[in-house]
Amino acid sequence: TRHGATLYRWHPLLASDAGFALPVEWQPVNLHDEPVPGFKGMPEFTFMCPNRTDVQEWIAERIEVAAQRGIYQGLFFDRIRFPSPVENPEGHLACFCKYCQQTASDSGLDLEAARRQIASYLTDAAHAKDSVQALFTPTDDALLEPFFKFRLDSITHIIQYAAGLARSHRLSVGLDCFSPTITRMVGQDLSALNKHCDWIKLMTYPRVFGPAGLPFELKALSEWLKGRHNFSEAEAAQVVVRASDLSLSTQGLDSESIAHEIQCGRKAGITNLLAGIALVEVEDIHHPTLEQIHDDLAACREADGLVLSWDLWHIKPEYLRATHEQYAE
Repeated sequence: TRHGATLYRWHPLLASDAGFALPVEWQPVNLHDEPVPGFKGMPEFTFMCPNRTDVQEWIAERIEVAAQRGIYQGLFFDRIRFPSPVENPEGHLACFCKYCQQTASDSGLDLEAARRQIASYLTDAAHAKDSVQALFTPTDDALLEPFFKFRLDSITHIIQYAAGLARSHRLSVGLDCFSPTITRMVGQDLSALNKHCDWIKLMTYPRVFGPAGLPFELKALSEWLKGRHNFSEAEAAQVVVRASDLSLSTQGLDSESIAHEIQCGRKAGITNLLAGIALVEVEDIHHPTLEQIHDDLAACREADGLVLSWDLWHIKPEYLRATHEQYAE
């Protein structure tokens, strides 16, 4: 308040913030009518189905509580997606619950027929490449494409709903989104989402081997191809590179991938685009060097602003100084 800062609440929308015991029945349902597990079982990475009415009621209650505190000028919605399917598309692609069945039916989609076709594609090595490609780009498949559109619409509708509630309390809205190349696979339509917020932050983390990090998502998909369909290392990598148009090494991606993803975000129609940059070291997930950070910062220059991810308390002072030096002017 003294410095005139605008304070946003980090607000996980479709996952718990670890302060709430998520009911199992709220979790998205996979192709085999099973709840989709969270990453390493963590509550903050265990997702909820956006089409459930009880989930929508819970979201409204949480927004009301946050607004009533009177200390925020905005809400920063995170976890606004379906679970990423990359580690195991057969077990993580969702949702096929009764609420989604009804919502899909209302829009003219036979979700059960789509489920059967997707299951047959994912279990067939000959269709595996096409299935991977469909996670990144539109297809001509008469069932597959309406399914992806249904997922995109589901996330857009829950954001429209949540943003409307926030606006009713005169709160600004920011969105934490996947990097543009991989938004389709988690149900994020950047063009549509842009209409319901004040800004969008892109999680383009070229060397983060954890959820939302580009190398994590791409590598996991490659590993699935190898383990499920006995693709060779080279063949699996080639399929993922062709589908994503991004080249992955054992160290991750280069800094230029950030600039590339910012351009993709612009093409998608984001009007106020903030680039997320990972500055925290996390064991087995992220180990940046000062040189890499300088390169990452330079690659972010075409964005409208910068978001320092994740916890400010754990960012090395030299990394903060580097950020100041490149952006002070």
